Amino acid sequence: MKRYSIEFKSFLFLVLLLCSFSSFSQEQFNPVNDVHSNDQVQIDKYAFETALNSADRTITFLQWVIGVFSGVITILFVIFKYRDEKSLEKNRDELRLSQEKIEKIRYELLDEEQKLNSTLQRLQKMTSDYESKIEYIEKKIQSLEQKSDELDRKTDNINETNMYFSIAYNAVENGNNQEAVNYYTKIIDSKPDEHTLKTVLNNRAIAYQNLGKSELALMDYQRVIDLDPAHPQSYGNRGNVYDASGDYIKAVNEYSKAIELKNDYADAIYNRGCTYLKLKNYEMAVNDFKSLLKISPGDIDGMFNLAETYFLTGNFDESKKVIDQLNLLNLENGNVTVLKFFEMLYNIAAGSKFIKSDDFKNSVSENGKLKWNIADLKEWALISNSLNADKKKQLKELFKIAES
Repeated sequence: MKRYSIEFKSFLFLVLLLCSFSSFSQEQFNPVNDVHSNDQVQIDKYAFETALNSADRTITFLQWVIGVFSGVITILFVIFKYRDEKSLEKNRDELRLSQEKIEKIRYELLDEEQKLNSTLQRLQKMTSDYESKIEYIEKKIQSLEQKSDELDRKTDNINETNMYFSIAYNAVENGNNQEAVNYYTKIIDSKPDEHTLKTVLNNRAIAYQNLGKSELALMDYQRVIDLDPAHPQSYGNRGNVYDASGDYIKAVNEYSKAIELKNDYADAIYNRGCTYLKLKNYEMAVNDFKSLLKISPGDIDGMFNLAETYFLTGNFDESKKVIDQLNLLNLENGNVTVLKFFEMLYNIAAGSKFIKSDDFKNSVSENGKLKWNIADLKEWALISNSLNADKKKQLKELFKIAES
């Protein structure tokens, strides 16, 4: 600014000088002749001083103007500078606020980053857990698929086994025991589960027994017992093999073992009672048949055998009680014939008058022949001391009709 001010003053001074000199006429600046008058000199001096004074006032005025302009310019500069400084200060304040906001945002971002990192860690852990769970589920699914395939195979085998079993069972019912053996053997060769194997071996043994192949039957029963020493049916059925072969003591032992394992085993109790009859151990036979009727009150064969046992022991009154119970039952066909036979037997053995056998003949005609083993009763009738000759004669006629 100082340099600018000096150059401006110099320029104005020159202008003023030129203007002062130009205010005088050409004549005033012309050189004087050789002789100048005093008046002329005085005029010139006055004019010159006046010009100098004018110039000096002009210069003073210009200096004042220049000073004013310089002051104004300085004031403007200060104003602009102040304004710029205020602006800068405002900018600094705004910048500071912006920095504070930025710093706050930075902290918030750091906090969010930490939260995100924490969330990410949890997600990673969850992802890891889910991956392990997914892997576990995949293994489970694979295992289930394998089990499903295995179950399908087993289902196919079961269906085939059931078909063979049904054919074999019906074959035994129809007396075709060899066919039953063949189909039971197919089931055994297919390597079924243990429960099925025990059942099939037991049933094949029955078919072998029906075919008279006792040794093969005993082998199958033994295989079942080896698999399951507590299998009552195998002991009971093995007792039937011994009974059929006449080895009654072994038969009783097998039946007893079966009953020990299963105290409500009705078939074993019935069969042991029948074997006791063959051994003429009537007391034990009575006990078994009475035990059977407690388990199965409507067992008709058990009731007939009990009635027979009472006859063989001469206990006709107890035999009559059993016959009366049988009359309360709704018997059919062959059982009607057996009941009629025991009624005739009681009437002859315990009665006091002659009984004709025509009623029994009519029953046989209507309901079929007697299907009952009367060998023990025939033997009893011959040796019984409680029967007189007439009664024995009547019984002989009754037995003849029964066997015809």
